[in-house]
Amino acid sequence: MFVSILVPAHNEASNIAAVLRSLLAQETQHARIVEIVVVASGCTDDTAELARNVARGRPGMHVHVQERRGGKVAAINEYLRIKNPRADILVVCSADLRVAPDVVEKLVRCYEEHPGVGMVGARPIPDNLPTDTVGKMVQLLWEMHHRVATQHPKMGELVSVRANLIERVSELSVVDEASVEDIVRSQGYELAYAGDAVVQNHGPEKLGEYFEQRRRIARGHYWLDFAFGYQVATLDRALLLRTAYDIFREEDAFGKRALGAAIATEVVARVAGFVDARILGGKHRTWKQLRSTKTLRSMMPAANDAGHAAPFPSIPPAANLPRVDGPSK
Repeated sequence: MFVSILVPAHNEASNIAAVLRSLLAQETQHARIVEIVVVASGCTDDTAELARNVARGRPGMHVHVQERRGGKVAAINEYLRIKNPRADILVVCSADLRVAPDVVEKLVRCYEEHPGVGMVGARPIPDNLPTDTVGKMVQLLWEMHHRVATQHPKMGELVSVRANLIERVSELSVVDEASVEDIVRSQGYELAYAGDAVVQNHGPEKLGEYFEQRRRIARGHYWLDFAFGYQVATLDRALLLRTAYDIFREEDAFGKRALGAAIATEVVARVAGFVDARILGGKHRTWKQLRSTKTLRSMMPAANDAGHAAPFPSIPPAANLPRVDGPSK
């Protein structure tokens, strides 16, 4: 299957080269990466130039510059206009990730094995240190998302979709992955979660930024519910409570306190996000960057056979282009 990859980026000079190297290092058999497109939106740093440096001599890589920042959805829609028409699968990869070398292959295998699946998401694992409260909150949040997604797939950070299912995303949306979920489901296709396709991200290091991130996401999810009647998996309160309880039983005293803090923060963030969605709707689609989320560590966690994070070697230098959970019911 032919794969086209989008990397939307705004002021990602510290991350763009590394994420592109991790995408260039993908090891594929069933997937064939035909292009990697960077859409640099309203950048005031060296993001575009650094991306061009990586792309130099690689005809499959392109850097497209948007002079004005219009938000991630605007970058996605620009990409949909210029993407390679041969692509069977589209991958949207955030610019502040590191991607394990088998991710694209595992996503494509899921489509081959499940013809009714229209969208597949990878598993983000944060590299925040679990020794401080906010770092532990971030890790527990993503562990909860992982467990929820194994039951009811939820997309985030790196997602893929069948190319023929998507032509445009509403630019009123502030949660692009969830909006694409709605588009895919409305056409009769299912979602799937590749829990062993690991990408590394970095969550907020400050409580204020953690709250702001959760508030933004809550606003986007509630707006999508109000505007289109679509609810993401993490709006299922009963599922979240069961998952939180399971994690609570597994944690030590420090973990239990951090989980309590994460739950309390989430409740307040969802109330604020609900109000924002009612008052603001889809306005103000671009966000101020949360700076503490942009510093990834040199070692990447990967899922071992038991499903726990394990060290993954540093991403190798640039190279030539070269058990998935079933769909939800």
